[in-house]
Amino acid sequence: GGGAAPPSSFVGLLDIFGMETFERNGYEQLLINFANEKLQALFVSEAVELVRAEFVSEGIRVELIDSPDNSAVLELFEGAKRRGGYPRPGLLSILNEETASPKPPDDARLVEALHRRFAEHPAYRKPAAAEPATSFTVRHFSAQVTYTAAGGGGAGGGGGGGGGGGGGGG
Repeated sequence: GGGAAPPSSFVGLLDIFGMETFERNGYEQLLINFANEKLQALFVSEAVELVRAEFVSEGIRVELIDSPDNSAVLELFEGAKRRGGYPRPGLLSILNEETASPKPPDDARLVEALHRRFAEHPAYRKPAAAEPATSFTVRHFSAQVTYTAAGGGGAGGGGGGGGGGGGGGG
């Protein structure tokens, strides 16, 4: 039986998660959004760059594919290698150090440590005057998200955020 001939070419599109953001974003959203950053980097690497390289190796002309580069955000979270091989700590390392401290948890001390370390980082922003002093903003690949460390459920605490809106697009 006849049937339609299979298409000779097609374009597929995959939509991945954006950043999860709520009225109050705490530690849980920070980790979810970090995972989304890692997935974005993997997607760009595997689905865009490797396929492009394969096409080029087969002699197929490929236009430059513009895809978001979230390496600055990953460096913010994970840290960066320094000369000599010792890593420069990232946001996750500082959160770990501050929350594992023998001193009682102190949201202001935690956020001040982040501000001292990342004030000049392109993916980090200190709070604006109208934002809580115990907050910080990460410029993710698809949206800026402000995180709050206040109240134990914040960036350094164990609970989640709460409230309002939905996730972003990617």
